[in-house]
Amino acid sequence: MMSHLANSKVVVASIASTLEFYKDILHFHVLFFDERQKAAMVEFDSGQTLLLVEDSNHDVTRWLAPSYHLAEPGERLYFRGNSSHIDTAKLNQGKVTRIEKEWGDTILEVIDPNGYILSFWEGKELSSLELLELYELAPMRLKKALEGLTEKDLDLVRAPGKWSIRQTVLHMVDSDATSLAMVKFALAEPGRIFHANGYNPDTWVDGLDYQHRSIEGEVALFVAIRKHISGLLYHLPNAMDRTIQISNGPVVTVRERIRLLMSHALGHIEQILETRRVHGK
Repeated sequence: MMSHLANSKVVVASIASTLEFYKDILHFHVLFFDERQKAAMVEFDSGQTLLLVEDSNHDVTRWLAPSYHLAEPGERLYFRGNSSHIDTAKLNQGKVTRIEKEWGDTILEVIDPNGYILSFWEGKELSSLELLELYELAPMRLKKALEGLTEKDLDLVRAPGKWSIRQTVLHMVDSDATSLAMVKFALAEPGRIFHANGYNPDTWVDGLDYQHRSIEGEVALFVAIRKHISGLLYHLPNAMDRTIQISNGPVVTVRERIRLLMSHALGHIEQILETRRVHGK
């Protein structure tokens, strides 16, 4: 019985040509290919998996994780890990973009044959102090990014189909809030098993009614969480190296989770600033 379940379902025009692209150019591992169902599962080095499906009417739920994400063409799919082995020489001109972030992330973006944007994130090694300083930077930057905006301005989007400023802020806060328990358990009881429960951010946007909620209390919560965790990280010896064992998953260090939260928030704050530039705010 297959132990892998896919994190995302991706509907493609041709399973054969798409599978060739992922295997030969992006060097994903092919976990299986079901020719009759016209479905294949591929895995990146980081362990993230995609289920490629040519016929969306086929029942493929047995290969999907309970909280899987149904990708839409033109959407970004994010992967963490070393992308240096991707054969960029074989990619068509204009279909690969490299972005360098101030906090040490390098992003390689590739458009697959079906229009999905694959975003591969790599982070340079940061000292504990450098990481903490960047982690603590987000609350100040978020407040500054929101300065002068009216309630109406919070509903502006940088492009059709993108989240509004309001929705982006609430997503940022929920990402920190849902990671809080994992970090606290790792700090208090290093090595224990943690039953992580993933969620689909788009489902939460609707389920928690991001579109119509105030952000004032949410920003205060974001500031408080960052201050609380920073205090623990400064206080506890070897805090960044403490770990948690994800049930049916990898061992995760506090450093890895804090780095993810750091870059996640700073990246979304950039999107808020981009939305302001688009609308001249």
